[in-house]
Amino acid sequence: MICAALTVGCGVDLKVERASPARSTTLQHTDANGVSTWAIVPDSYDASKASPWIIYNHGFGQTINSITANPPQSSFVQSLAAAGYVVIASEYRNLACWGDMECAEDVANLQILWRSLLNLTPQPYVIGESMGGIVTWNAISLDKVKPLAVVGIYPVCSLANMYANAVFVPTIQSAYGFDSPEGYSTATAGFDPLLTTAHTFAGFPILIWASYSDQTVSRLKNEDPFSAAINAAGGSVTLRTSHGDHGDPSNLDAPAVISFFSSIRGREADKPI
Repeated sequence: MICAALTVGCGVDLKVERASPARSTTLQHTDANGVSTWAIVPDSYDASKASPWIIYNHGFGQTINSITANPPQSSFVQSLAAAGYVVIASEYRNLACWGDMECAEDVANLQILWRSLLNLTPQPYVIGESMGGIVTWNAISLDKVKPLAVVGIYPVCSLANMYANAVFVPTIQSAYGFDSPEGYSTATAGFDPLLTTAHTFAGFPILIWASYSDQTVSRLKNEDPFSAAINAAGGSVTLRTSHGDHGDPSNLDAPAVISFFSSIRGREADKPI
């Protein structure tokens, strides 16, 4: 039993759901601010050993429940768990946070919560999908997470580019607390990954999937310049070309993500103590 294996975290507010097929268990808990979170725990989890873990930062319009319920994300995260990774996610206080400070704090609280409930390795891997990309990049630049490696799934890398899309203007203005284009620069200063010093993201390997047919997150204005800047700064970004529009299943390649993270685990195991 997974719950019996946990040293803490089986209180009355911890909801446990058996996944199907039964290769993992989903635990639900709220963080210090009452934000909903979950952890997908593989059946191989052993509380006596530190488990590798992945933070999954979801996109605009998604919830943590939609990730586990709707394909292709549902099968994607279950595949990660089947490979032995604990996968955790936060709802965020604002579903459309666009990587603001409050959202970065939610990422920090997510780690504090699940590290208190499960035996996890010192550093997580991180996956950022769509808006979850800017959530990831900004949490890193604000020192709220220190990843071993990051996977981007059509990740937002330029807040300015997304603000140029009228569809996203209201939620970006709401997240950053301004009400007209004139207030954009001041309100969002320090929160556009493409304007952040590239060295910030050069200390860990990054693997990104992006399509030139994506009509929502333009690869030419997001992933391409972001990756080029990091690699020029001595970082390691591998950019894979996916197919179709935003959300195309070709972006969610679980075997490739598992192989990528496993290669990092191997390198960490080889480091001298």
